[in-house]
Amino acid sequence: MRDHKKIRGSFFSLLLRNYLGFTLAIAVAAGLIFTLANMDFNQRMQGLDGTDMQKYLPALQAGRYTRFPTRRLLGRKGYIQVVDSAGRTVYKTTGAPDNPFTPQQIACVPAYQKNTYIAVTEQETVDGQSYIMVTRNSLYEANYAAQEVALFDDWHNLVYGQLPGGAVWLDETSFALFTQTGPGEHTLWRYPFTGSDGRHYDLLMYAAYFDEAEYEYLTAIWWRDISSFLVVYVLVILVLVFWLDRKVNKPLGMLGRAMDQLAAGHTGEPLQYRGPREFEQICQDFNSLQARLQESERQRAQLEGEKQKMLADISHDLKTPITVIQGYAKAISDGLIPAEKRDQYLRTIYQKSDALAGLIATFYEYSKLDHPDFAPQLRRQDLCELVREYLAGKYTEIELAGFALEVELPETPLYCMLDAAAIGRVFDNIVGNALRHNPAGTAITFLLRQAGTGAELMIADNGVGIPPEIAADIFAPFVVGDESRNSRQGSGLGLSIAKKIAVAHGGDIALIYPPQAGFSTQFVMTLPLAKHL
Repeated sequence: MRDHKKIRGSFFSLLLRNYLGFTLAIAVAAGLIFTLANMDFNQRMQGLDGTDMQKYLPALQAGRYTRFPTRRLLGRKGYIQVVDSAGRTVYKTTGAPDNPFTPQQIACVPAYQKNTYIAVTEQETVDGQSYIMVTRNSLYEANYAAQEVALFDDWHNLVYGQLPGGAVWLDETSFALFTQTGPGEHTLWRYPFTGSDGRHYDLLMYAAYFDEAEYEYLTAIWWRDISSFLVVYVLVILVLVFWLDRKVNKPLGMLGRAMDQLAAGHTGEPLQYRGPREFEQICQDFNSLQARLQESERQRAQLEGEKQKMLADISHDLKTPITVIQGYAKAISDGLIPAEKRDQYLRTIYQKSDALAGLIATFYEYSKLDHPDFAPQLRRQDLCELVREYLAGKYTEIELAGFALEVELPETPLYCMLDAAAIGRVFDNIVGNALRHNPAGTAITFLLRQAGTGAELMIADNGVGIPPEIAADIFAPFVVGDESRNSRQGSGLGLSIAKKIAVAHGGDIALIYPPQAGFSTQFVMTLPLAKHL
């Protein structure tokens, strides 16, 4: 025990006397050097990025354009130009062109905002179609970021997003202005304002690119300030590394051998190491990792068994209607069916083929939702209106089935980012189960309300309810109310699909079990509310 304490104390003393002293000295030296270098850097790099244009607005509105700090914000080669709504030059500094653009082209110049950056990238779809994506990123206070995206094809036709004036195509000049990719030595920004005369003006700011001479000067500053520091730093690091290599070789060697065994697929005995508590913790963490890997392997084997069961379930669901179709078709082909029963057999063949097509479509949709690249096509919509439209289209089917419908929706809209078709599929899957598994006279209830920062939709009925033995696994694939696969209705994927759609929208769906009084089955779907425009 005394040796154990001595080893731990020696390592701690080393860290205290050498490593912490080394770290403190390096931190102070680096802080001083980087502070001085950063001050010099900022003096050279003061520019338009991060500038609040509001403090220059009064001078612009009054027409005192000479007070705008052109050189400091736009560089030595930068200049400004003030144009009216017709594109005519009202004021310009040396170097600015006369009326270079039409009003439509000026509208395509990106409007300047503080801490705003534009990125242009090329994207290619799986079928080889290429697109140009223009992303406008704005960073606001408290690290709040906003992003605007526009997507163009190779001919500058707008595929996604919005353009000034509702345009759907840009000519070469307008596209170069919109994306800031035009030739030249400047980046062009537009700052719209209203003058004291009540007329609209645009301040065009031509910011000079960071040239090679500036870059070489700043590079020399950094190397001058840190070269001597790096030499001392590297020497001290080398001494520290060689010393630590001797002291920690034993636990690291032990850990390395255990990892090699683990990589080879062998899970050996847990590591037994006594020494500095930091290395003891590493060995304990490795032991925990090894235990988790063993548990993960057990779960993988379990999932593999579930996968095999799923494949067997799918094969069974497809085989049953195919067997009926083959048998009936063979009987008709061999002339074994009387003429008066032939139509009945053909109707059965059609019904089974229709059911088979439905199963295949359901399996396809389930696999599509499970794909990592799946993403719903979201747009800002009123969830209340979406529920009304769905129930209006479904009302006749519900009424003919002998079911009652009770609906309670808020009077104020609840806007969410929704894929209307996908959310409609969720409604269909839940309502379809209610119609399929409950007797006539059952009441289906839709209750929508706002819950905090989200919308909460309850879909419930007072029918026969869900058996308790499957309630916990109701959203698992191929789970149905009747465990006999020969007699059940549906593929057992409907609620699994509903769950995946809700999660893909940033929400969730849950079965409330046991349900509230008055209901036998109760689902609650939550969706986040969209941000205000």
